[in-house]
Amino acid sequence: EYVIWMPDGTELVIPNLIPDEGKDEFYKMIFQNVAAIAGGANWYIGMCDQVPAAGTLLPGITTEPTVTNGYARKAVVRSAVGWPTIASVNSRRAITSLAVTWTAAGGDFSRAFSRLFLTDQAAGTAGKLYSLSGAITVPTTVLNGQSISASYRLYI
Repeated sequence: EYVIWMPDGTELVIPNLIPDEGKDEFYKMIFQNVAAIAGGANWYIGMCDQVPAAGTLLPGITTEPTVTNGYARKAVVRSAVGWPTIASVNSRRAITSLAVTWTAAGGDFSRAFSRLFLTDQAAGTAGKLYSLSGAITVPTTVLNGQSISASYRLYI
């Protein structure tokens, strides 16, 4: 799930879809010791306004804001620093990332977002798509001077 702090301070907890590619990669990492993400590489959280499906791949994310006015995918370090909390959440074990923050500066983000996604790529479409959030109720454009923060939580 994604925890999102909107510009007005509202906290949203949004469930996520782990597409087939993400499931396959998590299974390989956990059970086959096959890591698509090289040691020391980061996870990245991005914004989009995509309608996901089980077969969605990273190249299918075509509604991400352009890298201007403060938008870019945000890195979450693959370590106990980036993922500091392993604990029970609502009686279920989960790991939670640090929060990342986007702040629009010099203008609004180029498009509204309704979902977040987790990938292994800082930019572009060459990597893997591990997760897409459910939709927030109203697609939101981050306006000049506003900030949005989010963290990712994975339950097993």
